[in-house]
Amino acid sequence: MRFILMVAFIIVILSGCAINSNNHESYTDFKPLEVSVHLSESINEGGDQTIFAFVSQDNQDISDADLIRFEIWSNNHNQHEWITATYEGDGVYSANVHFTEEGLYFAKALTQVGDLFAMPTKRFAVGKLTPEEADILIKGNKQTYSTDHSHH
Repeated sequence: MRFILMVAFIIVILSGCAINSNNHESYTDFKPLEVSVHLSESINEGGDQTIFAFVSQDNQDISDADLIRFEIWSNNHNQHEWITATYEGDGVYSANVHFTEEGLYFAKALTQVGDLFAMPTKRFAVGKLTPEEADILIKGNKQTYSTDHSHH
């Protein structure tokens, strides 16, 4: 009797996992959001700089992103801010940022288009770098911004 109940139960469970013959289309038709972050090659301490995000999907410029915000922070965490970008045209979004000191910085472009998200991060130098910061910039061996919380 238990065997019959177990078989019936398994059949009921497995019948809920019916295969949809068009399910593969959900994955093959997916077009990822493409976002790249750009700044000028030379940035000086105390200067204003425009940061750009180029947003596209399937080689088409995105002009109606729901959200583009830049998170900018310095390697030593003395500067950390969020800046909302404005649409410039041709899939380009921009924001101005003022850098308060020299060093290694990170810029993350939090991008949302519909239910798709992208968050590319770019490392860059403002003025002169320490040898450790230059190593991080060149090799990308670590990123000092972390959500890791240690407990005592």
